[in-house]
Amino acid sequence: MRTLSTVLIALVIASSAAAQRRVRIGPTVSSISIQDGSGASQSFTGFGGSLAFLSGDDGEVGIGVSRFGDLSNNSCVRQMTFFGLESNYYPVGAKGVAPYASSSVGLARVTDQDAGLLGICTGAQASSQLGLGFGLGVRLNIGKQAAALVEGRFFQVPNSAIQALEGRANVSFAFGSPRKKTELLNGTMGPAIGVLARLSGPMEGRGPTVGVRFRRDTKKGSLGLQIDYAPLRVTTGCSSNCEPYAVLFAPTYEPSLYPAWGRIYAGVGFLLAGFPSLGADRGMAQGAHGGLGADIYSGPTLMVNVNTRVLWLQRQDPNNRNVFIVQAGVSLSPRLEHHAAIESR
Repeated sequence: MRTLSTVLIALVIASSAAAQRRVRIGPTVSSISIQDGSGASQSFTGFGGSLAFLSGDDGEVGIGVSRFGDLSNNSCVRQMTFFGLESNYYPVGAKGVAPYASSSVGLARVTDQDAGLLGICTGAQASSQLGLGFGLGVRLNIGKQAAALVEGRFFQVPNSAIQALEGRANVSFAFGSPRKKTELLNGTMGPAIGVLARLSGPMEGRGPTVGVRFRRDTKKGSLGLQIDYAPLRVTTGCSSNCEPYAVLFAPTYEPSLYPAWGRIYAGVGFLLAGFPSLGADRGMAQGAHGGLGADIYSGPTLMVNVNTRVLWLQRQDPNNRNVFIVQAGVSLSPRLEHHAAIESR
């Protein structure tokens, strides 16, 4: 399933990779928070840079490099250099103050020593592994030639101690001419809240989900994306750290009907769930989601989204892998009408 996760994230990145025109390049500073064996978190600073190409008005694709010279919480050595193919998806365009959803997949070069008997560090072993990341950010355009980006994301290197939350900041110089032609139409976004109910499997919600919902129309249909913070509880087969939380990343393809009052749609997509805290689920779980929803116009400028969907994910624990949960939610965002209705005016 890790291979599946890699392919799916790569498809998300590739979908915004066409028509590269406008370029930005600049340094990046990162802070990553990693839990140790006792559950205490420690932050580490890293540095790097990014080179990205703006495709139309909807997104970027590029290459990012990050170097962490010290990720160790003891006297042993732990270092990482990450080379990633990165994508930023802008649901309301990349001008002005522009929120975005980010995804990244690449090569992590990790040097790691373990604390052996009597606390003596083993020999340093360097390995090349897959690295995955996803999250949310905001881009601030400074005139026409500079941009500042701030982002928070879940980041993982499987088979290592690096399953963590990361904050990143970048300042870039931009140059070149953007391509204006795009198949993307209008987009919108807004805050979302939901509740979780267990269908089957040893996991349930222990509080409301809080996140952000994106929607973007294209000439071939509608695309959605929701990123949530989800507090969970392991109900069976757990002796410690039984209340993890997850960061849910759920892109959706949404075939739709457009009555006069809004939109009705069915949605389906893959699901990634990042568990940064210590426990059996720590790391990234993968699965799928699907359900029904509606956008309801509320006055001339606002729109309410209501939706219900089934989430399926495979846990890290091999004895209780499949979890099915129902999520019902509501979101508020600026009103977005179907392009045919707008053109008929």
